[in-house]
Amino acid sequence: MSEKKAVTVTIYGNEYTLKGEADPNYIADLAKFVDGKMSEIGKKSSAPAAKVAILASMNIADELHRLEKAKSDNIHLIETLERNLLEMKKSADGSLKHTMELKEQGDKLKGESVENRKKLEEAATELLKLKKEVDQKTAEVEKSKNDLLDFQKNSEGHKGELEGLKKELEALRSKTAESAKETEKLKNEVQSVKAQLEKAKEDQSAAEGLMDESQAEIKDLKAKAEHSKAEILQLKESLEKGQKSPAAQSAAQPKADNFLPHPEKLQAIFKKIDAILE
Repeated sequence: MSEKKAVTVTIYGNEYTLKGEADPNYIADLAKFVDGKMSEIGKKSSAPAAKVAILASMNIADELHRLEKAKSDNIHLIETLERNLLEMKKSADGSLKHTMELKEQGDKLKGESVENRKKLEEAATELLKLKKEVDQKTAEVEKSKNDLLDFQKNSEGHKGELEGLKKELEALRSKTAESAKETEKLKNEVQSVKAQLEKAKEDQSAAEGLMDESQAEIKDLKAKAEHSKAEILQLKESLEKGQKSPAAQSAAQPKADNFLPHPEKLQAIFKKIDAILE
């Protein structure tokens, strides 16, 4: 047990010898604070010292009560900010997951778009090839018509050959008609591929728009989190200053630890807040 030390102090013009285990300088500061309160009241009133002492005690008790209430309000504010930060963190995690899903959908649509474009190019190449064959067949038909007319003019005796040429002509016409049908079929396929490509482009644009909106939401949530972090840091500084200020120490009296959180408890709260913000 520490040895009690005697300290002589002056309060409201009277000297008192006080004994205690606390630091003599701390006891002297407390006496100086009480003397200041009584002197301040004594300047405004001609009441006796006992009444001045009672009024000074009431003022000190009022300050102590206000400090206790401020401490309780600050602790409640810290708990509220912790809950808000946790909710914002959960929301940000959900938005990030949604953004990754949209990115995967966008990559998938992009791959399908490339594949559809490749199919369209192959269909266009096949269409050009078929058109070339149709043109060639048409030229052959025209040539056959000309040959047939020349043959008719030159000889009526070649009717048998003429009939054969007619049959060949009909066969060529049949092939031409089939080629035309095949060409129409390929055109329809090309139109279908084009429609699929346009839809893929629209889906990709929609996915990119959703990604932009999600990024904006994340940015807004980060800004709110930074703002809350600044408020918490400011509150932390205010609490630390409140613990270190002479007024708080002098108002505490021997049982000041019952009104303010222990420094280790405050450090634990601050570490918990820093962990949430990270």
